[in-house]
Amino acid sequence: MEIRKYIIKRIFKPSVTRRAKAMRKAKKERSKAALETRSGEISALQTRLGYEFKDLSILNEALTHPGSVGISKKVKSNQRLEFLGDAILQSIITDTVFKKFDEYDEGSLTKIRIALTQGCFLSALSADLTIPRYLLLPKGSEHLREMPSAAEDAFEAVVGAIYLDSDFETARKTVLSWYKRKLDDIPDLMRQQNPKGALQEAAAKCSEKVEYVLLSQSGPDHQKVFEVEVRIGGVALARASASSKKSAESKAARAALKEYSEQDQASKDSMQNDSGPGASSENTPAQARKPAAKKTAAKSGTKIAARSK
Repeated sequence: MEIRKYIIKRIFKPSVTRRAKAMRKAKKERSKAALETRSGEISALQTRLGYEFKDLSILNEALTHPGSVGISKKVKSNQRLEFLGDAILQSIITDTVFKKFDEYDEGSLTKIRIALTQGCFLSALSADLTIPRYLLLPKGSEHLREMPSAAEDAFEAVVGAIYLDSDFETARKTVLSWYKRKLDDIPDLMRQQNPKGALQEAAAKCSEKVEYVLLSQSGPDHQKVFEVEVRIGGVALARASASSKKSAESKAARAALKEYSEQDQASKDSMQNDSGPGASSENTPAQARKPAAKKTAAKSGTKIAARSK
């Protein structure tokens, strides 16, 4: 018995201890290498953001997906920073829109703010800044990197992280540097964010009615696909499919708006050329200008028919 205790104490136990120490050392080295790699990646992201963090742990927290936290209390997800960033972003955009568009009323200002802070816009801006590429995700969940909601949440968390790492003014300047080109093209942005409203306004100018016709719905209940056709003045202009009827209508409206704008511009150019070099749109009879919308729809309808064949 004494011999057995001696063997365990003098031979077996030290061997186990040495292996444990070696494993801990190897783990530390792997963690160090991973941290160095992560630091290099984070550096590239900071360049893209146009802001260098004094405390990288705040940025890492902003990039930590809630699913990667698990039961560990040492690791924080980006949810708290997302909450903070959402409030900071709303304040920055509200202040900027109010000062930049002093000729707009309250309703228009609200629409612009919504367009600049809604989910689909933020997820696209997040992707443009390559934020989703640096998200810390749970193992086997790379698909989350492609989810718009994850990109949107991370974007707001990064805004909150910049504010915490600096101050409101620095956060404001950084965020507006990302928004610069978007703010310069608000009318186009409004059309993109609300294509159905924009198409309705365009058609109303020519006293035409816009209709959305459900052509088909297919697939199982949990994975339905809706195909919708949009018509102006009874003429088919565009078709689109999506997982919901509302989304399909928006996609069809966006396609129709593009088609409608291009064809309407072509009709105007044609009429201007027909009226001669010295003529202007003011000299063109109203009766000649009004049918342009129907011609536009008719041409587009021909395209739709050809595609459906």
